[in-house]
Amino acid sequence: MTLNNALRKYTEKYQFLNVPGIGDSGENHWHTQWENLFPEIKRVVQKDWENPDREAWVKNLESYIQKYSEKPIILISHSLGGGAVIHADHLNKLNGVKGVFMVALPDIERDDFPKECSGFVPMPKSKLFIPGIMVSSENDEWCAIEVAEKWSDRLAIPLINIGKKNHICGAEEFEIWEEGKELLVNFLDSLND
Repeated sequence: MTLNNALRKYTEKYQFLNVPGIGDSGENHWHTQWENLFPEIKRVVQKDWENPDREAWVKNLESYIQKYSEKPIILISHSLGGGAVIHADHLNKLNGVKGVFMVALPDIERDDFPKECSGFVPMPKSKLFIPGIMVSSENDEWCAIEVAEKWSDRLAIPLINIGKKNHICGAEEFEIWEEGKELLVNFLDSLND
């Protein structure tokens, strides 16, 4: 079975929600391309992409989860979207979510993190209440791999280091991101074993 067919099969069982980070996921981002390939994947659209407010982002994420609650939900986050997921989980706002595919979680607590973000610091330091997986890069400009490893331990979810892939979004290979599809399918398979 091809990756696309495997994911298409999983869209019958799960509702997938893309959870982008600061600035939204652009036209060439894998989030957008996956939505184009699988119209069943819905995007959590925030009211303000440039000045993220933790309370507003979490509340909005919860509203999407409630809106699409007819199926078990899988969250597919990128960057600060993962921070919103962690806060939502800590506040018990992920009812109905069966798994989190967290890509390129940034080091939100570092000194040079964009000051436009409000309320994300401090980050909860507790494990996720739901199954998840973290995908990180060795040379992510927003998170050193050692910090990603610490977050993986704190959240009690496995970390997959995909090598030197920056922030896992900009290069041409991330338009379709076949490796990401394979990692997602493997994660979904693990939930269904």
